Amino acid sequence: MAMYNEIISKHLEIISHCAFCGNNASSKCAACTLVVYCSKEHQKAHWKQHKNECVSYELQIDSNIGRHLIAKRTINPSEIIIQEEPLVIGPKFPTSEPICIKCLQRLKRSESVVESLCEKCLWPICGAGCATSINEKIHEVECKVLVKGSEKIAKNNDYMYDALTPLKCLLLQFTDKNKWNRLMELKSHMEYRGPESEVYEEINSVYNYLRNNYLSGEEFETSSDIIHKICGILDVNALDVQVAGLELTAIYPTVSKLEHNCLPNVGISFDKCGRIYVYASRKITKGEHISTMYTNALWGTRERRAHLLSTKYFKCKCKRCSDATELGTNFSTIVCNVKGFCKGNLTPIHPLDDSSEWECDRCPNTVSSDKIDAILTELNYIVDKALQKPSINSLEDAFSKLKSRIHSNHYLFFNVKHTLIQLYGHSMGYKHSMLTDDLLKRKSELCRDMFFILNIIDPLYIRLNIYTSVILYELHLALLESAARISENKAESKGMHDEAKVLLSKALDILKNEPEGSPGFKLLQAYKPSIITLK
Repeated sequence: MAMYNEIISKHLEIISHCAFCGNNASSKCAACTLVVYCSKEHQKAHWKQHKNECVSYELQIDSNIGRHLIAKRTINPSEIIIQEEPLVIGPKFPTSEPICIKCLQRLKRSESVVESLCEKCLWPICGAGCATSINEKIHEVECKVLVKGSEKIAKNNDYMYDALTPLKCLLLQFTDKNKWNRLMELKSHMEYRGPESEVYEEINSVYNYLRNNYLSGEEFETSSDIIHKICGILDVNALDVQVAGLELTAIYPTVSKLEHNCLPNVGISFDKCGRIYVYASRKITKGEHISTMYTNALWGTRERRAHLLSTKYFKCKCKRCSDATELGTNFSTIVCNVKGFCKGNLTPIHPLDDSSEWECDRCPNTVSSDKIDAILTELNYIVDKALQKPSINSLEDAFSKLKSRIHSNHYLFFNVKHTLIQLYGHSMGYKHSMLTDDLLKRKSELCRDMFFILNIIDPLYIRLNIYTSVILYELHLALLESAARISENKAESKGMHDEAKVLLSKALDILKNEPEGSPGFKLLQAYKPSIITLK
């Protein structure tokens, strides 16, 4: 995994000194913002050297994929490709979660019933000592609008959190015209969001809420059309952002032009102010498309493509989606049960055709797309029910129901397996020392099965690093217990112990640059004491 916090720290150190003479400087190269100069003369003098490094990508337009970025030159692993400030940052959209209007921290349900309020707009806040860092200046602007309907809204506890980020976008019209213009240039796909669409009424409720409570008499554009367009822009372009423990959404105009790929070649990180850093997770060759991922890597092809079509309005045709076996993982493969004994693998004949029949690799059997949907709906229910209150018994029961219906590597198995490996060894009555040799072996096998899959669908640990780290950590624990049980066989025991050390080291390394306060950071802190045990 690219060590992005180290990358960022090193980069920030570099850009405090003139790229030509090394003296303190603050004037950034406007094109790439990656270097600074102490004078225009030094910038000109350095151009011959810098021009080959300045902006490693270029924008291209294609009739099929639209705007996208390609590498102008070879981009090395860990190299920062893009860094930029958000045009707008705010609560997740859409959301119903109550948040502090000032600092954007999520409020507990009891807090939102209204003991602490902003003294001006009367929206809930987390308390008198609220730290307003990332949203302070933004709230000053929106507060002047929110104050209009403050008494009625507070009296009725009628806080529509869905409306806050669209309002922040709307206010750019008079707070920053340049940002407003850049926002309006982004895709909204209004052609798919008309009165006949499901999303139309949802956005209408946001518009009506803002219009009826806050926007009357405003001199800037507040029409229904503009609100619908803003919400379309948010749906299509906004990224989920985790900053200082906050779960936010933000729009980055350049980053929004990155195309999707289910095997992306860049990673993304954010600093505490919401600035985004896009870095190469591997070597990217000249002319290669620069890509990220806009869906869940742990979904099967049908689910990923359906999600992308409904939220981003395109059908993915990447290497993973185009392969019926998902790169040999069989992550979506169904078991053929013709006459109850075939047990071959059913995969789609045409993976990029949603209505394609599925064929067996052992017999002439074909299954319709509708039948596959019915099978997955049934099995999804079994998995969801087992995971509601997960226990070893409920998960093993689900496992036994799935194993004759889907391939052992199927994505529906993944969460069941991932939860099981954490229960075996940590649940009451199932501590590692209590597990039978067979159960200990089973835990190790489940870990290795999942690690095999993750090494193919996320080989660079960009999207699923937490899942991978948990698997490696749990496998290391199983190996340590196994090694202790065969201590008389010194060679085999040492081999297991040595492998456990390697796995633990990798588990920690994968997480070492997780932002402070994030789930990955907390996991890292929980795992660190294990190093002492192994030494």
